Amino acid sequence: MLSTERREPKMGWTPPLPPEPPAPDGGLPLRDSDEIQGNILAGFSKDHQVFLFLSFTDAATGRGWLSELVPTEGPARIASTREVATFNKQFSEARRNRGGDDPERLKAIWINVSLTHAGLLKLAPNSEPDLQPFAAFRAGPVARALQLRDVDRSAPDEWVIGRPEQTIDIVLTVAADSVSDLRVEVDKMRTLAAKHGLSVVFEQRGDTLPGARAGHEHFGFRDGVSQPGIIGFDEVGEDGFKKGHPGDEMIQAGEFVLGHPRHDGQPWPHSDWMANGSFQVFRRLRQDVPGWWSQVTMRRHSLPSDDPMAEDLLAAKLVGRWRSGTPLAKAPERDNRSARDRSLDNDFNYEDDREGNKTPRFAHIRKMYPRSDAFGDNQRRILRRGIPFGRAFDPAAGRGHGVDADRGLLFNVFMASVEEQFEFLQAQWANAPDFPGVVFGDQKSDGPDPVIGEDPAGIRVAREGHEDVELDFRRFVQTSGSLYLFAPSLTTLRRLGQGAL
Repeated sequence: MLSTERREPKMGWTPPLPPEPPAPDGGLPLRDSDEIQGNILAGFSKDHQVFLFLSFTDAATGRGWLSELVPTEGPARIASTREVATFNKQFSEARRNRGGDDPERLKAIWINVSLTHAGLLKLAPNSEPDLQPFAAFRAGPVARALQLRDVDRSAPDEWVIGRPEQTIDIVLTVAADSVSDLRVEVDKMRTLAAKHGLSVVFEQRGDTLPGARAGHEHFGFRDGVSQPGIIGFDEVGEDGFKKGHPGDEMIQAGEFVLGHPRHDGQPWPHSDWMANGSFQVFRRLRQDVPGWWSQVTMRRHSLPSDDPMAEDLLAAKLVGRWRSGTPLAKAPERDNRSARDRSLDNDFNYEDDREGNKTPRFAHIRKMYPRSDAFGDNQRRILRRGIPFGRAFDPAAGRGHGVDADRGLLFNVFMASVEEQFEFLQAQWANAPDFPGVVFGDQKSDGPDPVIGEDPAGIRVAREGHEDVELDFRRFVQTSGSLYLFAPSLTTLRRLGQGAL
């Protein structure tokens, strides 16, 4: 059985900054935070984004640039949680009033900034002792690649972002509702960088897939279905879950933002300047769409001739959901999307499916979020703010839509601990062939996550009324870039710009 015991950082506890003042309604103080950057608790939720990867030579250069983004007086160009949360609420209400159509005139442009360990040390050399407990952030993903199984085609030497010889100090996320607005703002950010002598190391565009593919990733599955509710930010329903989202568990804000209570009632140990900041993991995941679906077809045809399992069902077994987002836990044999309320897509657990006959124990969504089978360890949750990159696979659409194009997912997540959340999920759950299998006493290994886990993946498909089937799957999602970052509070960004940290 894999250990899920939490490892506490070895440092003395430092009192956090004073808490945010109570919200006007008295219940959701984090919604009015002008300290926590936008896109952490309040997601940008924009169809078009650009990630600018920047480097600078010295502290004066970086501070001059940052002080224009977050001046000591006047409004900051960096979005706050309050601004994004207020806009998102207005947008949702307007969309509901329009019968589900997006309000065309309600638009916004958001910016988020985060720093690598190297960038932070350039701006604040004396911060290194405060960062000692955060080993993964200090080491960076290149040093952690082997334990995460970023090898072979996913090895750091193959990356386009974050490879060993690159120097990246800052990641700027620019998000907009329209492509034209995005281009204008990105041009402004390039100009500002050039003014202060910063170099653009790499630029990565991300876009929601068009038309019927909207909300789906490149393999065709609906993405971002399961997101945790956040205590102090999201309303709680009568059932104890996020209001209007049955099954979306409410998680303490301290699991994502430093300086706030975690599951045990205490904040993660940190120095005062780190309060209201969050660690960020960015990964550029390349997806081989035809390769993945070709493999599904081949494995389907390798089944016994009397086996009725269709390709769509086998593919759904790998993910844990049908392409529409319907969970196998609720529709184990065929997708009943038209008969389901989408708000109920997370209202399930695996208590009636210990053997994995409905949702395999190797399935991606079960590995990443075992629900009630996580043995009290659901503080491993992360806040996902990812977006696809590249054109949808559609060879009939011409050049750039076939195997000649690069496409995948910009995996962008926030958390309080890289080691205990992202790295634990990848190494201890996704890559582990016997999680969560042997914990139930059957001593059978179901295999690693066939989507993002260990490669190759030998999986065991169990179904009621059929013999278990063992299949080999290769991983058709490759890491082509990775960075570990820290997104400071607005106050800390101002202090960094002034050289006053």
